[in-house]
Formats: sequence, C-alpha cells, structure tokens
Amino acid sequence: MAGKMALFVIVPQGACRGRPASEQEWAATQVKEHMGMYRILDWDTDFFGFRVAFITAPRLDSEELARVLSTLREENVKLVYWPSDSTSRSSQPAAQSLGGFLADKKTTFFIDFSTIVSTQFVPAAAVEPYQPSMRISDLEALGVQSGEYSRFAVDPRIPRKKFVELYTTWIHNCLKGMLADAVLVIRDGESVVGMVTLGSKGERGEIGLIAVDGNYRGREYGETLVRSAQQWFMARGFRYGQVVTQQANVPACNLYEKCGYSIEKVDFYYHFWL
Repeated sequence: MAGKMALFVIVPQGACRGRPASEQEWAATQVKEHMGMYRILDWDTDFFGFRVAFITAPRLDSEELARVLSTLREENVKLVYWPSDSTSRSSQPAAQSLGGFLADKKTTFFIDFSTIVSTQFVPAAAVEPYQPSMRISDLEALGVQSGEYSRFAVDPRIPRKKFVELYTTWIHNCLKGMLADAVLVIRDGESVVGMVTLGSKGERGEIGLIAVDGNYRGREYGETLVRSAQQWFMARGFRYGQVVTQQANVPACNLYEKCGYSIEKVDFYYHFWL
C-alpha cells in the first residue's frame, strides 16, 4: 500500500477503560483494523494528476466510513472510489451523509452459456476481428461513445476532456492487447461503425467496451456484436460470461437481457472528493 498508514484510537482487548494503552499496542491495533480497507490507485493517480484511492470494504457504517475518509484525507488523497453493497442498510445513508456522489449503479450481468438455445439468429452485419489497417479514429470515437453513461462522464467534477482521454486510452490499450484478448468490429465500407472488446475475469468470458455509432443504431448491430462475442467465448471453452454496465444505460441493459444475461448484482459506486 502506498503511503503511510494512519491510525485511530481503539482500546486494545484487555486494556483498562480510561487508561491509554502503550504506543506500540495502540499502533498495532489500528494497523490491524484498517489493513486492507483501501488502496491507492497508482494508474488513476498518474492519469488525473492527484492521489486517487479505492475503498475495498463494501459495507461500512457512518463511523467506519468517516474514519477511512479521514485517513485518506491525511494521505493527501483527493478522489475516493467506493463500490458499496447496494443492499446494505447502513452503507447508503453513510455515503450520503458524508457527501458521496452516487456516480454509478454498477450492474453486473451473468450468463451460463449452456443455457443459450440454438436459434436461427441472422447477424445484421458481418463481424470481423480488428486489424491494424482499420481506421483508428473510428475506434477512438466508438470507445468514447461506449462510456457516455460511465461514472467518469456523469461526475461533474471530472472534466469532459479527461473522460474523453480516459476512454481513448482504454480503447488503445484494448487494441494493443493490454486490456482485451480480442476486438470484434462491424464495418460499413472503410468505416468502423460498431465494436466490442473481449477478455476474461476468472472463469468467465467478459465483454468490456461495446458501442455502435449513433448513425447506425436501431439496426440490431448491438445484438449482432453481443451474440458474436458469446460465440467467441464458447469456442474458447468458457462456460460462463459476464458484462458490467450502468443501470442508467437502459438500452444496454435491455440488450443484455435480450441476449440471455440476467442481473447478478448491483453496486452503488460513490465518488468522494476530499
């Protein structure tokens, strides 16, 4: 963990009330309690130019969250991400009372590929693997379009240009094979008008970024891309799949459900600006 670990007052077990423990005992208890509660995100810190942290505990009450935020403030952190458990009765009031901005209702969709019934689905367009000779500017534009509902786009304190830069960098890293195992595209002539990035998370085949150019929506290109992705995963031995999107992105949620996915969980993703 980057930086020093800040400490909080908790009386160690066995210590008498009203009597402070030794400095060593006091420090040991605090480090033990808060070890693993958060981590500094080096990539995000470099990208934004200020310290960014991620709270790892999905359930915290107001007192616990306040302590973690106080620690991070002392660590000179400016932005904190917290994917909280949406079912927790204490976490949501805690986040709201401490100034959290609800940036995303992060929705994970899951599918068991063995449940897919073979149909006579006819692709609406030809799908092919990305080739370096294809126009990179088209892929960059699609990468940005894929993130229009993301927390980086909806948080008003994140400049638009940083959001665009983030998703442009993301698609570049996918095309280089750093963040994706494959990229499938739909073209109209020389123009790339749809794309989906494919990778894995654990034992699951995972759809990353997906977008269809605004001028080509309503033609079932999105469904064609998702079903092509499913075929790609199954051909490589994946039994399960997932895709994560924003609950606010209703067209995407409807698309995944149409293609056999169902909601597995929803995390309320908060941003705290310190």
